[in-house]
Amino acid sequence: MRVLLLTHVFPRAAEDPLGAFLLHLTQCFGERANVLVVAPHAAGLADRENFGAVQVTRFHYAPDAQETLAYTGVMHEQVARGIGGQVAFLRFTFHYLRSAWAATRAYRPDVIHAHWWLPGGLVGALASKLSGTPLVLTTHGTDVEQLRKARWAQPLARFAFGQARVITCGSNYLRERLSELAVANAAHVRVIPMPVNPVFVARDRRPETGDWGLEIGNWKLEDLSRTTAASGSVAGSARDRNSKLKILTVARLTKQKSIDTLIDALQILRGRGVDARLQIVGDGDQRAALEKKTRELKLDGFVEFLGMRSQNDLPAMYAQCDVFVLPSLREGMGLVLAEALLCGAPVIATNSGGVTDIVRDGETGLLFPERDANALADALEKFAREPEYAAQLAQKGRAWVMERFTPERVAAQFLQMYEG
Repeated sequence: MRVLLLTHVFPRAAEDPLGAFLLHLTQCFGERANVLVVAPHAAGLADRENFGAVQVTRFHYAPDAQETLAYTGVMHEQVARGIGGQVAFLRFTFHYLRSAWAATRAYRPDVIHAHWWLPGGLVGALASKLSGTPLVLTTHGTDVEQLRKARWAQPLARFAFGQARVITCGSNYLRERLSELAVANAAHVRVIPMPVNPVFVARDRRPETGDWGLEIGNWKLEDLSRTTAASGSVAGSARDRNSKLKILTVARLTKQKSIDTLIDALQILRGRGVDARLQIVGDGDQRAALEKKTRELKLDGFVEFLGMRSQNDLPAMYAQCDVFVLPSLREGMGLVLAEALLCGAPVIATNSGGVTDIVRDGETGLLFPERDANALADALEKFAREPEYAAQLAQKGRAWVMERFTPERVAAQFLQMYEG
């Protein structure tokens, strides 16, 4: 079977976290599907390259220095800034369609799988209609949220979703939002999550000593008691309640991720006498503002901004933290929560969006209302003062994720759908 995958985000290198779930998914298809990816070019990238058996062709849409729409995580914000962004997006979409149509004619795929309804879904729908190739369309969150705000785009969305044989969403939340918008046939919508990175599932990634031998920021990654030497699996052992609470978040530093709420919660928590520290992994247009806020709250000695990190660094960081927090607003899915749970970290997240498919309050983690720093501080304090409870939830959460989010399980669902 030949699959043509259309996406405006795909890893630029093997360790690039942007769109990494798409690489992990396609690499698990094995011999059952050959995959050609059409994705945007950016400065320094090759026009064509292979990631194992996965072929990638990248389309140019401007001179290299002006190819700045993709790989930022905020394409929709750039487009909304004015006429310049809108013209750039139209040019981007034109070249996207031209490249996708050329690939459709040359590759003759059995199925076109487009990710994000705009621009990929619209491009895929046109290629599908012109060629007669079946279309699968996957939404990821930001595309659905933007559709709620931009009513003018709904006719385009109806065309894209209407052309799709199957529509997939990463969470029940996204399926409900699509239903509310009435742009897709509910009978064609299925919930299939994106997969975690295989590095978080690997059983041989920890040495028997439990010492990763790494130092990241101010934390030495050692004495990982969550790991059992016999099985290499996460045991969910509790931290010492008298030790400092090590908090971790991994996210793009955008307004939607609401990292400022986490910083406010840290200040509240420390005011209650809990010795807590925070590490922030990720980068984005809000980093400078968040660093300024940290200084203004006199928390700069307790917060570290670590920037982007390799996917291979993250398992150790998840395993070493005492709690992982994702405070984002209306998250489409929140795959980082699944990654953290696989590494034995107790998790706290907002009670909104698709994260509730992963975090069930009081069962696999704790939930708090969006932007409620006091409620987040309460949840953090509960984990700090009841480490056995935190470890218990982490164990249940890991089992839940192993049943649903491994690359092999997710790939099998998509392959069955393609072949059907």
